[in-house]
Amino acid sequence: MRQPRSDNLNVSRTVGANVRALRTKGGWSQRALAKNTEAAGKTVGFSTICRMEKASTPGAPAVAVYIDDVVSLAATLNVTVQQLITSPACLACMDSPPPGFACRTCGAEA
Repeated sequence: MRQPRSDNLNVSRTVGANVRALRTKGGWSQRALAKNTEAAGKTVGFSTICRMEKASTPGAPAVAVYIDDVVSLAATLNVTVQQLITSPACLACMDSPPPGFACRTCGAEA
């Protein structure tokens, strides 16, 4: 059986991390995000979102991320697909510190 390339796994981890950061920034639970994907045309299930986000943690196994899910999540989170698949410059704050705070790692302010 063919093993996936490691850079593909990094993309799936990046998507999970970005989904988590954008979801929490928007104040949504994983269930609320799953429910809101219905309006985007393709429902992304709660368990799928959980697996994506869990895969972004260090040491967790990577998961397959389907492009249809990425498109639906991008539309729901009001970002581009490119924003979901691109690694942030700062992994500490995901390029978006909380409002009123500054990131100690990169110095970005919200």
